[in-house]
Amino acid sequence: MREFLSGIWIVQLLTACLRSVPRTLSEKALSLLGQLFLLFSPRHKRVAKRNLSLAFPEKDEIWRRATLKSSFKYLAKVLIDFSRLPKLTPQWVDEHVECDFIKRYRVLKDQNPREGILIATGHLGSFELLAHCMPMWGHPLSFVVRNFKWRALDSWWTKSRERFGNKVINRKGAFREVGQLLQEGRDVALLFDQNVKRKHAVFVDWFGIPAATSKTVAIAALRAKSKVMVAGILSLPNDRYRVLADQYDFAFLYGDESVPSEEKVRRITQVLAHSYEKMIRQQPEAWFWLHRRWRTRPDGDTENLYAGC
Repeated sequence: MREFLSGIWIVQLLTACLRSVPRTLSEKALSLLGQLFLLFSPRHKRVAKRNLSLAFPEKDEIWRRATLKSSFKYLAKVLIDFSRLPKLTPQWVDEHVECDFIKRYRVLKDQNPREGILIATGHLGSFELLAHCMPMWGHPLSFVVRNFKWRALDSWWTKSRERFGNKVINRKGAFREVGQLLQEGRDVALLFDQNVKRKHAVFVDWFGIPAATSKTVAIAALRAKSKVMVAGILSLPNDRYRVLADQYDFAFLYGDESVPSEEKVRRITQVLAHSYEKMIRQQPEAWFWLHRRWRTRPDGDTENLYAGC
């Protein structure tokens, strides 16, 4: 009864329906709902259009409108892919997900079995599927998530994410746990592509514009002296995907006492931001443009100029 009242049954029913309805039909229906959402939420529409104009000033309005419209197809893919994760087997992953880097990844783990790899990622494409693939390839991840306010929903969602060996880290007290896991040889993924408050931010260029970016990835890397990767996932035709990954070794910077810690954090974060930006540029319609990425501004900048509202 308590589960019924919490509304969790609605989510479970929705995911069951998404699994049973043909994928193409689900994508069209959810994409249409997303576009209707913009009609009733002009603020989000302004934010998305402003983001696209800032990121792609060279593109015309027709391109931006088409990209925004297409972005809802990719948001639909995220929901659909999450609904079917429990049914996706290692064989399915091998047949549908390309990852040229996985062989190199395995070599890194074999060479450094007691060292965790820190993975910086974000909301590009079917990011839930990206996390799901790692245990299927024999390398489960730990990752920090924002918890849902509904306890029943949060518990159910967490169990779904951890079903095959991944570990969800609560944001409260996450930083200490991230460091411990890396030192134990556990690989950790952190999202770093969204706006953060000034006290948690380092300002680096994001599509050529200073953006408040989480400094957690860089600080964790410095403390654990870990190898760092940037990873994303793109959609291909016929229900296929391609995982993109870049590897970075900042050992030269970790031990350089002539560089202040704050500058090390900035340099590491900037390298990772440029890497992820290149991935977004390969499939811009697959990124989450509804978020106010440039909301927090450096001193002297006007927030509303970049926030889109």
